[in-house]
Amino acid sequence: MSRFIFAALAAATLAAPALAADGDKPFQGPFIGVQLGWQQDRQSLTTSTVPATTARAKGDGFAYGGQIGYDFQIGSAVLGLETAITGRTGRTDFAAFDVEQGRTINVTGRAGWLITPEGLLYARGGYSNARFSISNPTGPSENRDGYLVGVGYEHRLGRNVSARIEYNYSDYGNDQLVGVGGPATLNYHRHAVMTGVNFRF
Repeated sequence: MSRFIFAALAAATLAAPALAADGDKPFQGPFIGVQLGWQQDRQSLTTSTVPATTARAKGDGFAYGGQIGYDFQIGSAVLGLETAITGRTGRTDFAAFDVEQGRTINVTGRAGWLITPEGLLYARGGYSNARFSISNPTGPSENRDGYLVGVGYEHRLGRNVSARIEYNYSDYGNDQLVGVGGPATLNYHRHAVMTGVNFRF
């Protein structure tokens, strides 16, 4: 029995530094998670007529999806990489047609700083690809490349669980359209406020 107790104490003594080290780095390692939030797409349609006219429209909807990534914690600094895929509800309505938003894929990096032992304030930026479809009447669909930038806060809730909230802005450039009363330029922007939960392993 004494040998068993001694072995258990020795194992606990050896494990304690490892646990402490892991506890000192709450944002270190791989994670997978889910996200949900509000998203607003904004488009502007500018005609090439003289004088040029611009019509603006926006559409609100729910965004939902998941993410997977890896964080590197160096002291109080955190650097990370993340891939996320989301879908959304809603559309943007113009007088002559509608723009429906489909799935979005984001590949971003983030850099942050621990403002408390459990709380991370960070900035995010990188590549975004979103699907858009013209409807009413039915028109072309395309995947548009763009960029995403944002800021957020993530808080550790438990040993392997954290929750976050962030604001993102995305820009998907311009499209040249025909058949809407003459040549026109369609511009794509997006604002989003997303919440999420990450599970670390």
